Amino acid sequence: MTEREQPWDISLRNRLGLLREGTHRVAYFAPKPDSGSFRYRCYNMTQALNVGSQDVSASYFFLTDLPHLDNLADFADSLVVFRTPYDTDIDRVITRFRRAGKKVFFDIDDLVFDIRFAPLVTSNLNYKLFGKDIDQWFAFIANIGACLSLTDHVITTNTYIAERVREFANLPVSVIPNFMNQEQEEVSDTLWEAQASGDTPGLRLGYFSGSHSHAKDFAVAEQGIIDFLSQSPSSTLTVLGHLELTPGLSGVESQIRRRPFMNFIELQSAVAEVDVALSPLQSSPFTFSKSELKFFESAAVGTLTLASPTPVFRDAIEHNVNGFLAGPSQWGQMLTEIEELSSPQRETIAGAAREVALARYTGTAQVAFLEELFVPGK
Repeated sequence: MTEREQPWDISLRNRLGLLREGTHRVAYFAPKPDSGSFRYRCYNMTQALNVGSQDVSASYFFLTDLPHLDNLADFADSLVVFRTPYDTDIDRVITRFRRAGKKVFFDIDDLVFDIRFAPLVTSNLNYKLFGKDIDQWFAFIANIGACLSLTDHVITTNTYIAERVREFANLPVSVIPNFMNQEQEEVSDTLWEAQASGDTPGLRLGYFSGSHSHAKDFAVAEQGIIDFLSQSPSSTLTVLGHLELTPGLSGVESQIRRRPFMNFIELQSAVAEVDVALSPLQSSPFTFSKSELKFFESAAVGTLTLASPTPVFRDAIEHNVNGFLAGPSQWGQMLTEIEELSSPQRETIAGAAREVALARYTGTAQVAFLEELFVPGK
């Protein structure tokens, strides 16, 4: 499966066909599809409802559909606008749903709706912005906030963002976390069953960020990782995507493995090839808004997670029970402690993590909450 061959790449006609007669039909609307946020917030939600609900059906649409779709409100009973900046096209779509007496939701998975957070967002992403770049970021965030304010109800990924939304707009807010789709679940089940036990020297660490914008996050754990690799020569660090080698990392370069970008199915296989997935994050409102997806996607294949203790990770991970948490000065120590665990101890923790992933972060686990959101008291 390549980036051009994704399960959501189906025709407009077939996407309209997903909205079943006799059900409450939900239209998700996004600027365009991608394997990141769109996948979690639109495709996975649609799949969960269409597979798990008899009363609600769903589909997803894009800006490029509008010239071929006279009135989306004719085909759906609720609209979910995902992370879309305001313009006259989306204003027209929202207005038509409202004139038809149909509820409009806004789904947001980040702090990109309130311009008060614009400097924080760009700083955390390691962007140095000047002139027109700053203008574009402020305009983008302001336009998303303007679009959000036109809707009736906001959906988001965690309670921290929900609180920020309530401060920004006088709207009801519901939390539906990110979760895996069926494709991920199926490949993860296969990878979990294929996990081989055994004591081998060292730890295989993995950092799966994907882009240079996470350099500041990695820096939180960098010295601890360097210290650990230096004292554990059998251990390795696999890095997916772009991460520039600092002078410190250059000292353990022989223990670093590079992997290119890959689609979300291939990524599950890459995660299964390491013992510990690393998820360091800066401590800021921006990172507090991040999802726990690195935990549950690793847990699904039997890989342990070591993460920064942000609110969502503290909620998902019980330290030393189904994963591990580390403050900025604790990464080296925690990696050493994990290395010293026996194989059965690691397997017990991995099993507990997988139980949480399947119980909380699948379409099956979330479909009832989605149904209640769109058809209260059904």
